[in-house]
Amino acid sequence: MHLDDIEKVIHMAGSQNLHTTAKHFNITPGALSKTLKKVEANLATELFNRVGKTLVLNDKGKEFVKHSSDLVHNYQQLTSRFKSNNHKFNAVIAGPAILLKSGLKKLLTPLSNLPCSVRINNVFEGEAISQVASGAAHIALVTREALNNSSHTNLVAVDVFNTGFSVAGAAGHQLVQTGSLTLNKNQLLELAFACPLFSPLCGLEQGIGSDGWQDDIAPRNIVFRCSDYSALIEVVQSGLALAYLPNFVVDDLGLTKLTVKGVNSHYSENIVMIYKPSKADGWLNKLMHSL
Repeated sequence: MHLDDIEKVIHMAGSQNLHTTAKHFNITPGALSKTLKKVEANLATELFNRVGKTLVLNDKGKEFVKHSSDLVHNYQQLTSRFKSNNHKFNAVIAGPAILLKSGLKKLLTPLSNLPCSVRINNVFEGEAISQVASGAAHIALVTREALNNSSHTNLVAVDVFNTGFSVAGAAGHQLVQTGSLTLNKNQLLELAFACPLFSPLCGLEQGIGSDGWQDDIAPRNIVFRCSDYSALIEVVQSGLALAYLPNFVVDDLGLTKLTVKGVNSHYSENIVMIYKPSKADGWLNKLMHSL
């Protein structure tokens, strides 16, 4: 059993599909099936349950992937210490698009000084954390709350920024145009709001608006529900609606913040960069320590 055989098994654990993993490694499904049988024969145990065309890890498989992911990760970091600067490696960064847009700024400059190519995976928080834990990604941008709620305890978090949330509107919105930047509860029910259909961070429906606003305490007139966050931003920028947005989004887009009287809207999120430390002091440890 070779290290690249283990890497194929780890990938299969994530894809749950023989053809998907075979395509990733540019081999035939038949060759990959033989590799899996060889690994299982070497371990004298089956790692997957076959459910139709889906491969699902059994308990032994979960244990194997957990420990072998650490093995592969440490090996890759160890070898990076000895390879010349001319040898390029792949760095994979994962996270929700809304966090990648702002958080990548802290990574791009130090990464540009390394001999690497960078792949960016736009995925929700849960998947981003799982990718780092399994070795499919090296770094992820997530909220600390998501990390604390995950079952992965071997990941290290580096604080990136803390963001509050604000009701905001574009320059073309009637309130911004007239300078009426303080709202009362009654106006929340009169003015149009745009909300995400599901959280742009975790991908799940959370509350009525999925944006952190307490609609049970201060209900709003939600006119636009957007399954795509960029569509929500388009609606807000058109001046047709207000939205409850992270302050870094408000600042990046040059929107205007509004105050709502009688409502405690001090919701905030702590954004962190997570990675799996290795025993070998490879490129990843050095990069994260530099931050």
